[in-house]
Amino acid sequence: MYNPESKTKRRSYDAGFKLKVVSRAEESNNSIASREFCVDEKQVREWRKTKTSYGALEAELHTWVMECRQNALHMAKDDKLKAPGIEFFFASAGWCTRFMNRFGLCLRQRTKISQKMPKDLDEKVIPTDKSWRSEEA
Repeated sequence: MYNPESKTKRRSYDAGFKLKVVSRAEESNNSIASREFCVDEKQVREWRKTKTSYGALEAELHTWVMECRQNALHMAKDDKLKAPGIEFFFASAGWCTRFMNRFGLCLRQRTKISQKMPKDLDEKVIPTDKSWRSEEA
């Protein structure tokens, strides 16, 4: 017989909590960590399995992005980033966004080179300012 009150609800856990559980499971074992943090042991196994699958790849990709920026190469978010030697890796738009947030990158920045003021700026502005003040008086 179906009892809706006995049905367990789905829960979401933040990344910090998951990392705590995984580190505790690595210190002891999955069942102890699951009892301490009141989560299912299956969740602990899944979190341990997917802990850092692309850690080294992300670091290498970050250095590549920084080299491209220093060489003033154009890069777009829609580029399909392929890692050498890894056939199954495909960078989706969401992954690119999270990757950029993790490493503090952005697609567009304010330029550091601004337009210079014309040399005869004072000659143009000061006479206009004087004529405007004389009309007010």
